Amino acid sequence: MAHSGGTESEHSPVSDESASTADTSEPLQTRVAVLEAKNRQLREEYARARQTTYRRTAVSLLLVGLVAIAGGVVFTDARTVLFALGGTGVFAGVLTYFITPERFISAQIGGQIFEAVRADREATIDELGLRGEPVYIPGEAVRLFVPRDADAPLPGLATDLDLFVVPEDPTTGGVAFHPTGVPLFEEFSDTIDQSLGPRPQSAAPVIADALVEVFELADSAESAVDTDTQRITFEISGAGLGDPTAVDHPISSFLAVSLVEALAEPVEVTVTADDPLTVTCRYGRDEDTT
Repeated sequence: MAHSGGTESEHSPVSDESASTADTSEPLQTRVAVLEAKNRQLREEYARARQTTYRRTAVSLLLVGLVAIAGGVVFTDARTVLFALGGTGVFAGVLTYFITPERFISAQIGGQIFEAVRADREATIDELGLRGEPVYIPGEAVRLFVPRDADAPLPGLATDLDLFVVPEDPTTGGVAFHPTGVPLFEEFSDTIDQSLGPRPQSAAPVIADALVEVFELADSAESAVDTDTQRITFEISGAGLGDPTAVDHPISSFLAVSLVEALAEPVEVTVTADDPLTVTCRYGRDEDTT
């Protein structure tokens, strides 16, 4: 009698593994989609919360101003003061409401963006074998110059510098970057009524305050000027945007660019990662104008 084939089905291990992968991938994709949706929702809620805070402040200022104006109508003896207070409150409330930012970028994201800039600059310096200390050079546009060798002469005004500075003397030259502090200084200069002036004693406290009050790049910043050694030391607490010891970090870059613009002299920066963070700016180094 002929032997008939078995009727029981046989399962392939490959088929079982494919089915298992398909079963696990779909729930995983679903969870990823849910998490992405939650992240978007959290970001939107955070932005709304910040906007609400600004607008509540605006409304509070407006109410204070209106109350002061109403008080000026009732109390004639203090009318001048109350009207002045009321006008200030109304103006501040309206201004705060209309300048409420529509989009907020976290410090973590800003730090990650800077890390990309840092990686390119450090790679350029390493591949070119540059051994000199970075120096911010004045000119029509401030540039960050990294010389080939330590104590090498600096180039002339930064106006004519290319990215790669290749003079006739092979022992000199280097690379000239556009500092991250230049756009910060431009933004800062729009907020002040007059120039910083050529005296480091008056310029240093102003730019230290701007680091905290204008850009919120640190929790606090104090400055000390030593004219004998031509050094300005900034002690900074709560520094943000990634590693503050990196080349041309926005904190040290803004301080250096601001001093270059104020003093019209090259500024060399040294950053020490102590507690608090110390940024030492040395000025008075002459450029090579030959």
